[in-house]
Amino acid sequence: ADSVLAFQAYQQGLIDGISYLNEEVLGSALTEPDLSLYSSRLPIESMVFFNLDNSDVDFFQNTDVRKALLMGLNRTKIVNDILNGQAIIAHGPILSGNWAYYENIAKVEYDSYKAIETLKTAGYILANEQDQVRSKDGKTINFTMLYPDDDLHRLIAEAIQQNWAAINVLVNLEAVDYDELINVRLENRDYEAALIDLNLSYVPDPDPYAFWDQTQVSTGQNYSQWNNRIISQYLETARVETDLDERERLYRNFQVLFADEMPSLPLFTP
Repeated sequence: ADSVLAFQAYQQGLIDGISYLNEEVLGSALTEPDLSLYSSRLPIESMVFFNLDNSDVDFFQNTDVRKALLMGLNRTKIVNDILNGQAIIAHGPILSGNWAYYENIAKVEYDSYKAIETLKTAGYILANEQDQVRSKDGKTINFTMLYPDDDLHRLIAEAIQQNWAAINVLVNLEAVDYDELINVRLENRDYEAALIDLNLSYVPDPDPYAFWDQTQVSTGQNYSQWNNRIISQYLETARVETDLDERERLYRNFQVLFADEMPSLPLFTP
């Protein structure tokens, strides 16, 4: 509503500039001949978290399955069709443009054929001709993904669901109030997968420790419960190290290992 009112004020000549335009008025703003638009990345990253310590979905513990799920996501189409192009594809847990971001991080591109082949190689096949969902030793890749209960996240969640159905992975969607999603479901590790927006405005330095260090698995914000000692050593050292070059090296190592294991899936930055 604030964007709508601000844009109306601009059209009436009451103001000369607007700090933020939401999707509701962006289309109209683009047609204004004298209004120059500038984009900047918000300090937010949308991700799909996997609960790596939930025995009901133990297939998430397989790195190849996690990577195949990312290969199977057409993030560019989601950004273009649902977000009107107003987002940047994310490739890791540190925002691009940040001093610690590693430009040469391995990037996973959309390739549903490669995703299917990766799942097959990992042993997840269509056991019978009539099967619609991949399985291994009788256990199907079938899970529930929570998402914030609003229209935008519903559209994103449905697109993800459709992408994964195309590689024969079955996802059930459950809409949850955002506060409950974070403060109850994720806090209690009571979930299988979750579409969430990580707000990184409080850690611009950056400091990924809270979300990925093993000391945060049980009671902190490491909701995916990624329990990796090597990663944790990088993060714990980097947050107390004063030499910027050394910190950059530690965060580069962190990003390389993150891309190697893909404990959760980076989607995009609005």
